[in-house]
Parts: sequence; C-alpha cells; structure tokens
Amino acid sequence: MMAFLDRTTAAVGRFALSGRGVMVTWGCLLSVLWLMRSFLFPGTDADDAEQLISAQGWALGYGVRNPPLFTWIVALSQQIFGVSIAAVVSVKFSLLAISIWLLHHAARIVLEDEKLAALAALSPLAIYYVSWDSTFHYTHSVLLAASLCFTFAALLRVERRNDLSSFIMFGIAIGIGLLSKYNYALFLAALLPAALADKELRSRLASARTLVSAAIAIALALPHYLWLWTEREWLTLLARDRFMPKTDSGIEIGGLIETGNAVLSFLLPLIVVLIVLFPRAFLRPGTRTALSERYRRLLGVTFLIMLTITAVGVLALGVSRVRIHYMFLLYLFPVYFFARVQAAGTTDRAINFCATALLAFALIVPSAVVVKYFVDPLRKSKGYYHMPYADFARQLKAAGFKKGTVIGDWLGYPLAGNLRPYFPESRFISLLDWQYIALVDHPPTPVLPPRDAKDPGQCLILWTPQKDGQRNDMVLKSAHRLVETKLDNRTKGAILSAPMHHGHGRMARLSYILILNGAGNCQ
Repeated sequence: MMAFLDRTTAAVGRFALSGRGVMVTWGCLLSVLWLMRSFLFPGTDADDAEQLISAQGWALGYGVRNPPLFTWIVALSQQIFGVSIAAVVSVKFSLLAISIWLLHHAARIVLEDEKLAALAALSPLAIYYVSWDSTFHYTHSVLLAASLCFTFAALLRVERRNDLSSFIMFGIAIGIGLLSKYNYALFLAALLPAALADKELRSRLASARTLVSAAIAIALALPHYLWLWTEREWLTLLARDRFMPKTDSGIEIGGLIETGNAVLSFLLPLIVVLIVLFPRAFLRPGTRTALSERYRRLLGVTFLIMLTITAVGVLALGVSRVRIHYMFLLYLFPVYFFARVQAAGTTDRAINFCATALLAFALIVPSAVVVKYFVDPLRKSKGYYHMPYADFARQLKAAGFKKGTVIGDWLGYPLAGNLRPYFPESRFISLLDWQYIALVDHPPTPVLPPRDAKDPGQCLILWTPQKDGQRNDMVLKSAHRLVETKLDNRTKGAILSAPMHHGHGRMARLSYILILNGAGNCQ
C-alpha cells in the first residue's frame, strides 16, 4: 500500500512541482470557477453586488469602507463584459491569478528551489478563505493579496537590480497597495522596518532613488486620501461599527483571542497539512541556506510587527472584533514557511505528499461548488445565489418600469446590485451601504440629488417583505431621507413572485412600489 502511495505521489510531484504544473493547476481551477460564478448562479452576494452599484460612475471614493481601485477596475471590466456578475468575478479571478504568479515568482527568488517554490505557490489551494471563500465573497481582499505579492516582489527586485526602474516599480506597487485595502498600510508599516533591519536591503533603500518610490506612491494614493479626509466623520462611524469596541478602558482579552483565532483560522486547513508533513519546520529550523535565511527573517519580522501592532491596537483602543479575512495580510506566509522547511531539511517523499494533498484541494473546491449549486436552494439562509432576478426584471418591465432611480433593500438579498444588469441605464441605490443607513437619522433631506439625466425617470423601491411590516417602514423612511419620496411609511407595496432557480418549487417574493412619474429626487 505504501509503495503504491509513494508511486502515486511521486507521479503527482513530477507534474505539480514545477512552474508549468503550478500555472496549469491554478489556470484550470480559476477558469472553471470563473465560468461557474459568471454563468451558473443567477445571483451574487453582497460584496460582488456592491461593486455593481459602485461601478456606476467614476469617483475618488465609494464610501469609506475600502479604497476605490477595485471598483475602478470593475468599471473597466464592464466595458468588456457589460453590467454583469461576470464583470466583477473576472476582475476577482484575474487578481487571484496575478497573486499566484507573483507568489511563485517571489518564492523562486527566496528559496532558489523549484519544488519548494511550487509548494509555496500551491499552498493557497489549502487556505479556505482563498480557494473557497474568495470564490463567493471578497473583492478588495483579493486585490490586497495581489498587492502584497507585488510589493514584496518589487522589493526583491530593488535588492537584486538596484536600478531606477526597480524603484519606480516599488513605488507603483506601494501606490496600488494603498488603493487596494486600508489594512495594506499595516503591512507596509511592518515591511519597511523589517527591510531596514536587513543590511543588504538597508544599503539599497538608503538611496535618493527611494524618494522616487515615495513620490510615485504618494502621487497615486494622495487624491483618494485627500477625499477620505473630507469623509472623516463617516470613517469614524465606520471604525466604531467595524471593530465594535465594548469599553473605553481596560484590557480587551476578547480582542486578543479574536486576533489569535483570525490568524489560525485564516491558515486552515493548510496549517494542518504543514504540521503533519513538515513538523521540524515548526521548531528551530537552523541556517542551511544563507539567502533564504535572510528573507525568512525579513518575512518573519514583518509578520511579527503586524501582529504586534494589531495586539497593541486591540489593547489600546478596546477593539473586540478582528475578522478572519483581515488576515489576508498573511498571504505571503507560504514563502516564509517553506524557507523554514528548507532550513530544517525535508524529504522528497514529504514534498510529494504535500503536492498531492494540495492538488486534492484543487479538485475538492469545484466539486463543492457543484454541490452548493444544488443544495443552496434548499437552505433558506443561502437562497440569494438562486433568486430569480431575470423573472423579477420581466415582471417589473411588465408593470411599466423602464428607467429611473431604483432603491433596493439588502436584508436577505442584495437586491439593487443583482437587478442592475437588467436596467443598466437606471440609477441604483443600495441600502446596504452603511452611510445611507446612518444618514436616515441625520438631516438634511434629501441627501441625494435627482438622477443625472435629461428626461425625468421613474421611481422604483424594492425590499424583501416580512410579516411584521417593519422592513416596509424602514425602507420607505430611508427612501424619503435619501431622495424625498414623500411616501407614507404605511404604504403597502405590490408583490413580485417567481420560482427560485433550481429551487424545487420554492417561491421567492419581493415587495415593490413603482411611481411612474417619479417622486422628489427619485426619478
């Protein structure tokens, strides 16, 4: 039996443990996942739907939750794929592909070992939040992952080539990172001190050309951050909501526990595979290779500084909520770990078994997507991927809606983003945006101007009906605050009803109010 396993894993290793094997594996997986997400599921979740709302125009910012770069790329993608889910997921999976290519590129430089570099690049297959959760969620976090790899690869190029073009690329990478996700600043605040602590890198960065990198990064990021400063009130409100401080003083042990849980959970199940196959790498690894030892120390210090800053923030600010996907900051962990493996020593057998385990995840993920496709319609909480938006759109058109302003609720289903592909000439407003919710209780009224169009349009308000009618009241109150519809909160909506996609007869229902001549600034 063991002889058969050894032969099988050796055969897998011959395929997977090369640059070509890495690219073929990831290329096939991402292509299949792209097709499934673009064309198999009729609906999408809040993250992707949010991008379909934000990408209606160009702006320096789209709310204060995230920087605008991902949305800018989606706006360009819409020129190819139209207003569609495909426009969003094409950006997401392209960025994942770029991140893997850069991860492999950096690992080859650090490790100077093709097999270990391949394992580092295949490792995200066994990170649940990358290979699975990113398939259905996350947008800016995926861009963050690519930005981390780009920045690290650019830093390696600065050391190896030490020419002006390398410093230009380093500046571009930092600028892109600052426009990807705000916690990139935490990575940068850790990477630069760690680099300056390294003698070779310090000699490179102690150069006037570093000012070129800084100037480029500032030029790319400054316009957005100046805009963000004008929105600092909302940024403060978001920080309170996002991190949920419970007390004004004292030690928040819960926040520290959440931080530790986030780190460990993000690396699962990969960390289990690594513990089983490379236990010595978790001990003192030794110093077998001078080059990888330097880079191992660089990444190790970077991770240590990031986690220390996070812990200090938890203790000082009373942060009690650290989400697992924030730990996309650890995306470069495989490079660090396999530098430890290299130093500690390993066997071809362990390497082949690791490659086989990682490729198993490449088969499990798309198989699980197929299972999800058939099972989710039976699960009430996951029905939003199978909502019959095309049927709803046909019924709305039959009711007389052509174009105008659409206000969509988000409770249960992100309605506005999912319906925008069917009415691309209309203005869509999603009540998912926390700023709009906050503004409900903050005059002046109305908040939003009329639709930017030559001819007045119609007003359409959509929400998921509930028996107690509270959602009805909240949606109409929000609509009035936003665009001054002057509707009585007790106004009852008409009902849309259609069978869910592959829902085995399960019906989906929406409430709506259509004002054909518009109302206030809802037109």
